[in-house]
Amino acid sequence: MTRGTAGRKRFPAVIVIIILLAAVIFVVWPLYERYSYSDERADLRDHFGFTREDEAAVLLGDEQISERARVFDGVCYLDADSVKKYLNDCFYANAEDGVVLYTSADEVVRAEFGKTSYVRHAEAGAAAGAVKTVETDFVCCRTEEGVSYIALDYVKNFANFSWELFTEPYRVQMYTEWGEIRTAALNRDAALRTEKSRKSAVLTDLRRGALVTIIEENGEWSLVKTADALVGFAETRRLSGSEIKTGVPVTDYAAPPYTDLVRDGKVCLVWHQVAVRDANHFIWDMMDGAYPVNVLSPTWLRVTDASGALNSIASADYVAQAHARGIEVWALVSDFEASEPFDRHELLSQSESRKTLIENLLAAAREYDLDGINLDFELVPSGDGAHFTQFVRELSVACRHAGLVFSIDDAVPRERTMHYNRTVQGEVADYVVIMGYDEHIGGLDEAGSVASIGFVEEGIRRTLEEVPARKVVNAVPFYTRIWTTKDGASDAAAVGQKTQREWIEKRGLTPEWDEETGQNYVEYEEAGAFYQIWMEDAASQKTRLDVMRSYDLGGAAAWRLGLQAPEIWDVLAGYCK
Repeated sequence: MTRGTAGRKRFPAVIVIIILLAAVIFVVWPLYERYSYSDERADLRDHFGFTREDEAAVLLGDEQISERARVFDGVCYLDADSVKKYLNDCFYANAEDGVVLYTSADEVVRAEFGKTSYVRHAEAGAAAGAVKTVETDFVCCRTEEGVSYIALDYVKNFANFSWELFTEPYRVQMYTEWGEIRTAALNRDAALRTEKSRKSAVLTDLRRGALVTIIEENGEWSLVKTADALVGFAETRRLSGSEIKTGVPVTDYAAPPYTDLVRDGKVCLVWHQVAVRDANHFIWDMMDGAYPVNVLSPTWLRVTDASGALNSIASADYVAQAHARGIEVWALVSDFEASEPFDRHELLSQSESRKTLIENLLAAAREYDLDGINLDFELVPSGDGAHFTQFVRELSVACRHAGLVFSIDDAVPRERTMHYNRTVQGEVADYVVIMGYDEHIGGLDEAGSVASIGFVEEGIRRTLEEVPARKVVNAVPFYTRIWTTKDGASDAAAVGQKTQREWIEKRGLTPEWDEETGQNYVEYEEAGAFYQIWMEDAASQKTRLDVMRSYDLGGAAAWRLGLQAPEIWDVLAGYCK
């Protein structure tokens, strides 16, 4: 055989080998691509979406929340809104005022931005011996880029939660609930991945024997969390020894209970509108026949400016005579009777202004031997809801220490009044009074009832979604409005029940019962004008009181003394007995 012939015979063999190798690669490579593992490492900062070096992801239980913590000088901080949302809503931060306040049932704790200390019992009226400054080895609260932050080590003094900070990059594991958790151990080395795929990036290596928390098991892949708070996917077959454990609750902080001065029987309150001090002398003439009334609320106290100054037209003799008759006096304090306009934001947002106002209220209560304070702030701007709520908390602490009944007047719940935060009111106040009237008012509305039964019941029902029934007092009107419609325009004049009756009798009208409003109704035409009255009388009041009785409320109130017909007292007595 010649050399050339041998070469020609080897050439087909090489071709065959190449073809076989290509076939193998063609078959094996897709399998390799499918079943091999990527060793690409995820950039954890990109994974968490960090844009700052001091940012920390936050895991609340097994879920990463959208909010971020910050780490300054090795101390971990959470923004104040997140502290309220997730840890304790009794915190209040005000960068404008430079403070973070924590208000419990019996004290106000004050921390100033940038300081390594805080003050216990910083509330108005606190005994001098109770005030105490506590030093810390970290800044309790601070502001960064207009955001208020509170140190988690500080929050821990007033909330039950656990937390741990991990680094590279920063992440915080927090627990506020401690139920059953399922754990498993790695039966061999593996990887924690970003997705349910061998080809996804690796978050961290999982070593044989390491314990992970199983968040969700779903076939081939399980969502797990590592001991250092990384959440990702691991192959289910790499997990062994599944075990159920129960977390140990943190109970270091015992919040003082909200005690209240809710009366055993029903409250029967009537507001006494007092414009000048001399009007106090006529109270007992006005109270003639008012035998079911057990609480008088005279409109004595008026906030006069943003500093918390108070004008009073109270009378010690008035209170003494009321007490002699077994009647309590809850003085009303208003924000709408000042002689000059003032800035309510400044009043409510400044700690010193709130404290001054509360101290003035306490001083009035001591001077006149008041039994309670009735808060009637009707002009709080919607943007100042948080400041108003803090004022309510602080006033509740002061009233609780002083033994004063604390009640708050609210309009029927509407979206425009949600910033009054009835949920907190129901927690910290003794009574929440629904001003269940002014459904229709002159100049702004079409003609209609002052307080139809549907309007009243809606106010009760919506308030009960936030306030316990035993604390709810529903106020009824002792007045109505005479509506006049002429040339397409409507106006109304508010009148008492006696004037209403005289107007109807003078015109010889016969009222008819209106089932929809739960009231007697009259209408009348004269000289091109159309008159309407949805009457306030014993029948309408009984209808409302029957509804109130069905909800087992804490009592009834009425606006205002002097506008009622004499027979109304018997109707109220039937409810309040």
